Amino acid sequence: MSEPRTSRDTSIRTYKAKRNFAVTEEPAPELPRSTGAGTAPIFVVQKHAAHRAGLHWDFRLEHNGVLWSWAVRKGPSLDPRDKRIAAHVEDHPLEYADFQGTIPDGQYGAGTVETWDRGTWEPVNDPDAGMAKGELTFVLHGARLSGRFHLVRMKPKPRQRGDNWLLFKGHDAGERAGGDALAIEREIPPPRAAAAIKREGPPAPGAKRGKLPQSQTPQLATLAEKPPDGPDWLSEIKLDGYRLLIFVDHGKVRVITRNGLDWTDRLPALARSVAQLPVEAALLDGELVSLLDNGVSSFPDLQATLSAGQDSRLYFYVFDLLHLDGWDLRPCSLVDRKLVLQSLTAWTGMLRYSDHQKGESAAMQKEACRLGLEGIICKQADAPYQSGRGHGWLKVKCTYREEFVVLGWTPPHGSRAGLGALHVGYYDNEGRLHYAGGVGTGYSAAELERLRGLLDKRSADRPAEMLAAGDPIDPTIHWVRPELVAEVEFGGWSGAGRIRHAAYLGQREDKAAREVVREPADPEAERIAVTPNTRGAGATRTARPKIVMPPRQPTRPSRIVTARAPKGSEASIGGVKITHPEKELWPGITKRDLAGYWQAIADFALPGLAHRPLAIVRCPEGIGGEHFFQKRGHGHLPQQIREAEAAGSPYLAIDGLDGLMALTQVSAIELHAWGAPESNPLHPDTLVFDLDPGEGVAFTEVVKAAQEVRERLQALGLASFCRTTGGKGLHVVVPITPKPDWDEAKAFCHAFAETLSQEHPEQFLPTLKKVDRKGRILLDWLRNGLGATAVASFCPRARPGATVATPIAWAEVTAKLDPSAFTLRSVPERVAKLRKDPWDGFRELAQSLPDIPRERVKPVPGGSKRPVIVFARKPKKRA
Repeated sequence: MSEPRTSRDTSIRTYKAKRNFAVTEEPAPELPRSTGAGTAPIFVVQKHAAHRAGLHWDFRLEHNGVLWSWAVRKGPSLDPRDKRIAAHVEDHPLEYADFQGTIPDGQYGAGTVETWDRGTWEPVNDPDAGMAKGELTFVLHGARLSGRFHLVRMKPKPRQRGDNWLLFKGHDAGERAGGDALAIEREIPPPRAAAAIKREGPPAPGAKRGKLPQSQTPQLATLAEKPPDGPDWLSEIKLDGYRLLIFVDHGKVRVITRNGLDWTDRLPALARSVAQLPVEAALLDGELVSLLDNGVSSFPDLQATLSAGQDSRLYFYVFDLLHLDGWDLRPCSLVDRKLVLQSLTAWTGMLRYSDHQKGESAAMQKEACRLGLEGIICKQADAPYQSGRGHGWLKVKCTYREEFVVLGWTPPHGSRAGLGALHVGYYDNEGRLHYAGGVGTGYSAAELERLRGLLDKRSADRPAEMLAAGDPIDPTIHWVRPELVAEVEFGGWSGAGRIRHAAYLGQREDKAAREVVREPADPEAERIAVTPNTRGAGATRTARPKIVMPPRQPTRPSRIVTARAPKGSEASIGGVKITHPEKELWPGITKRDLAGYWQAIADFALPGLAHRPLAIVRCPEGIGGEHFFQKRGHGHLPQQIREAEAAGSPYLAIDGLDGLMALTQVSAIELHAWGAPESNPLHPDTLVFDLDPGEGVAFTEVVKAAQEVRERLQALGLASFCRTTGGKGLHVVVPITPKPDWDEAKAFCHAFAETLSQEHPEQFLPTLKKVDRKGRILLDWLRNGLGATAVASFCPRARPGATVATPIAWAEVTAKLDPSAFTLRSVPERVAKLRKDPWDGFRELAQSLPDIPRERVKPVPGGSKRPVIVFARKPKKRA
């Protein structure tokens, strides 16, 4: 036991000094207060997802009008073997026990705070003496934590800062093996909310008196290519789960799927959580999801969790409220319904409030795609709730992800069991069934066995007059009744209306097959009707099917459209099979040409690509078709391309030339790299400043700007290198010793960019707003963060001309520089002729980020708190 350290001030004075109450909604106390004489002191545990400190649990005990507070990294546990480090922090006011919400960026403890547990506590020994001695024993009476606990101060190590304690469970009837915070959260409901609020008037404008409806058809979203413009729209994250409507009637809960199935018995933990809401009657609309460690919803994981009967591990995101305590809210505007919903309760445990962004739908979609999400849902802010599909709700996706009707299956090959592939289709608006192709990847062994059992029970003839186009349908297909629905992720549509690079995500038990309705991917493609033949097997090649043409093409002659593979449809390059090597990626430049480029340039390109986290841009139909930005492989990329993640940020990676060939095979044109190696992904060894000119900026001005950035970096003792981007800008690249983490590196880059923009506001801009960029150069410092990327050296761009991001010497950075001269065809020849590497010594430089003392950071004029470096030295003369 150590002696108490009195140098650490844990008073309310410290609490107030660390917070700006004009910005944060945290309570600002005036005087300590008590809960009242004779009242047991309270305790509270708050789950705190802090941006800088990371996820932790704040453990607080009321004493003498304040909350003694500790930050517990892994959270409290009911297992006495779990000794949790608890950092003693400043006392908090009693009002903080009721605080939940978001602490804004830039404020102390920025992040989200939610109540995880609360109740009362009884000290076993004298609390003041125990605090002074460094040993507290007490009994908790909470919803999740109960029984005896101990807090013991740890002996400090030499030069250790902070006051660390150990929090652990005592031996009693409340102990439980394996009862860590996450297990408790999944299995024990959160603290019960307050009693239902008595409402005198309507909860929102337009609400009408009415009974709780017994059934409800949900409002559905229509697929849109682009997000709508304007402030009249709210945008929410598109979640990948099961849509549910939940009815609450005086403690009784019913959980209903979108097609009317009662799942209350299947989701008992969700029903218990909803029963905690402070309402007498309510109708909630939301999505049940399973969240991965990075916070992204996963439909396959949702299915696996439900199959295991572990619904307490799931989350229900509520995005609409249709009825509340005798008031029908469906006539109210969406924005008013969500205001009532948000204030309904503290959203903890399994229940989450689905927040939204007003306006800026395009920016939100871009951010959703950057994070690897499925897309967004855009909703008219002032519209009432309207059942069925309409244009008041729009879904805008990042990737192709659809539900399809299961039509049949092909036998497995090799050691695989169950089935080789599912074959799927969809209905059009006229009720006709279309064949959409096969889905051969994404299955676990258990899922293959389960699906085969379902399919064998549904064996049938080929669907009557099923429409199809393109290659002949596989004759080995075993057809089934069109009753099952599968969710599929795929790379896009072929010209004949077949899905490409498809992967199975799971079975949709919440949708009926007849609900899978969409327009054909290519309405102009000719389709034939495949008529029934023998039971179970597919069509024979000698069958002469009846020809059925879509009514919109009555004058086009009837024929079967069959695509024939060109000669030489495969090639083996670098030990990797390249299919369709003659397919054009750029006009006149094929996949074979791209593979040849990588073979010629590999020795120069691989140091910046191999064993480094990557994101890729795929163009399966060439640069004129769809582009896909990809950080995950979802299990259907070639084996030479690895999938991994660091601190929740996903990435792809390769080891050598075979990886470049595999990327070529999947038409990955652009390769964007992290500024860190795979071996140490959380500590950057490369910083990139991207100079991106706005409208009206000549390239000669970009050259001058790059030289200015170089000189300013030299003034800080940092050597830098230059690279064309394959576009209209330049990269200034700085190698560093990988000691700082991403937050430190990003803070330095931010300060550096702000400095130049303040000293040269007519030239530089450190923000991404296009409205401000006309005539100026964006000094983009956001390439330097965890998971952020920049196009790597020697990588081509998906742009006309097949330009390449090329390392150049500073002597080449002059007014004569033409970035369009560096192309897929010219760069190998340039490299072969070079006598010296333009980036000679790049990795040999051992340079560290300068330590910028506080006195060298000044506020921006006008009161902004953006960081600005005050340079102590004059820039060196240009070499």
